[in-house]
Parts: sequence; C-alpha cells; structure tokens
Amino acid sequence: MYFPIEKNKIRLYYYFGSVSSIIFLSLLFSLIYTRSINKEFDKKTDQLSMGIINEKKEFLNNAVNRTIFLIETEREIVRQEFTSRGLSQDQMDNISVERISNHIRKLRLIDDGYIWVNRIVDYQGGERYAIRQIHPNLPNTEGQWLSTNTTDIKGNRPYEVELNGVKEKGEIYFEYYFKKLSSDKIAHKMSYAKLYKPWDWVVAAGVYLDDVDELIQRETQNMERTLKSQRIYTFSIASMVLLISIVILIRFEKQIVGLVNSYEHDIKLYTDNLIDEKEKTQAAMAEIKQLKGLLPICSNCKKIRDDSGYWNQIESFIREHSEAEFSHGICPDCVKKLYPYLDISDQNDTQR
Repeated sequence: MYFPIEKNKIRLYYYFGSVSSIIFLSLLFSLIYTRSINKEFDKKTDQLSMGIINEKKEFLNNAVNRTIFLIETEREIVRQEFTSRGLSQDQMDNISVERISNHIRKLRLIDDGYIWVNRIVDYQGGERYAIRQIHPNLPNTEGQWLSTNTTDIKGNRPYEVELNGVKEKGEIYFEYYFKKLSSDKIAHKMSYAKLYKPWDWVVAAGVYLDDVDELIQRETQNMERTLKSQRIYTFSIASMVLLISIVILIRFEKQIVGLVNSYEHDIKLYTDNLIDEKEKTQAAMAEIKQLKGLLPICSNCKKIRDDSGYWNQIESFIREHSEAEFSHGICPDCVKKLYPYLDISDQNDTQR
C-alpha cells in the first residue's frame, strides 16, 4: 500500500526551523551589538569624568598645600616679629591664627570654591569631636561644635570620613552633598582635607561636581539617543535580512517541493510495479498450486482428467494450468517400436 509524503508537515518544519534560527541570530547579534555600544559609552564617560575629577583633585591638593604653606609662613613672620617682645608661643600662635583666619576667609577658588578649617578636639570622634574654626560659606557657624554623626541629604557622614582619613593617612579625598556658596542649593561636592598637626587643624578645600554630573547626564542622554537609533537601525537590518531570507527560503522550498514530488512520483511508480509483480507472482503461484496434488491419468494413453470430468492430452492440461510450452520428439524406445527398420545406433551417433 502506498503512503503519500506529508509535504505540509515538512513545509511547516522547514519554515519554522529556518525563520526561528534567523530571528534568534538577529536578536543575538542585536544584543551583542547593543552591549558593546553600552560598554563603549561607559568607557568614554568614565574617561571623561575621571579626567575632570583628576584635574579637580590636583587643583584642590595645590590649594590646600598653598594654604598650609601660608600658615607656616605667617607663623614664621609672627615669630620673627614678636619674639623680641617676649611673647610666649601661645600668644604668638593666637596672633598667627587671627591673621591667617582673616586671610583664609578672603580666599576664593574657581567654581565658587573656598578654604575652610576645622579644629579637632577629640580624635575619637563623637558629638563634639571638632570646632568649626573658619568657614567662608557659613561664617555665622564659626565656633560651633561638629559631630561625626552628622549626615548629608544622601545619608553620608562627611565629618566621620574626614576624621578617619586624616587620622589614617594625614589627608583624604571624599565626596558628599553640601550647600553652595551664597546659595541654598545642595549640590554634589568633592573635598580634599589635610591635617596641620601643630594646631590640630584640618585644612580643606572643595569643588562642586555639577559639571561632572552634567557631563555624565549629557553622555547618558547621548547614549540613550544613540542606542535608540541603533536599535531602529538594527531592527531595520534584521527585518531586511528576515525578508530576504524568507524570499530565499520560498525559492528553496519550491525546489525542495519539486524534488519531493519527483521522489514521491518515483516511489509511487516503484510501489505500483511492486504491486503488479506481486499480483503476477500470486497468480503464478495460484496456477502452480493447481498442478499440485493427485492427478488422475490414464495408464495407457496418459490422458489427464480435469475437474469437469473431461480427459485431456497431458500437453493441453499442463499448458492450460501453467506457462510451460512443449516441443515434440521421440524417445529411443518408441523409435524401436514404431520404426524397427531404422538403425537406432546410427541415429544416436548422428545425434551425438
């Protein structure tokens, strides 16, 4: 029995497998490409921000060290000026503090920067670990106690970080949020603080990181716009590839269907031939089976009786019930009987 090929199922598997593979590869390519763009933008943003931050750190370091140099210079000037007058070291330090405080209050750095000073009273920290000595941004708070438990709007503890840094290394860079000069706006700030041990002063300077934050925000927006355009571009390319692939698949599908039809036709012909051969074989076997069993045959004339009761020559019976054909001849015994005058030996020699 012939079973036709399920071409629709083959076509379904063919399209599903091919299109799924193309979509998967397109999505994978888009994901890899998008991630690479993200990494490039992150790297670029980090390089730009780190470049700006390093410049600001160098600027703050120079500002603080210049201020400490001014303190040392003022102390030396006061010592030379008042030593001959018989003043004690504490008295001369008080004069130096007053002079240098007035000078520091007038100092201004770029981007609304300034120098401030906290005097440490307790290096263990706590509610009254230091006194605000000089602060141009908050002059009304000079002389107030400072606490290491104070937090900014983000929950950072800048005084605690500052104290731990100067205790451990004598200096520290740290970030926090603080009020801008001559403004109530709270902004992201980076400071550098260094300990001036003779007076237990923490001399510090800070700059606001608005430009860095704006740079990161601007680059992030650029990245988002670029990613959006790249997604559209990638989607367009993927759609075009998918469309072209479908056209190619359709053409291949037609070729495959043609081959399947040809193969199916050959199988059908082969199957039909097998069926015909089977039927012929079965018919031959049926005829052969008719010659099996006991056949009634005349002991004298050798005729065979068929199923209808008629006596037929053996040649006719076998011819009708098989595909055998006969050719006639005379055996040697019959030759002696029918033709005694013939020399049989000569005949046999002739036949040999």
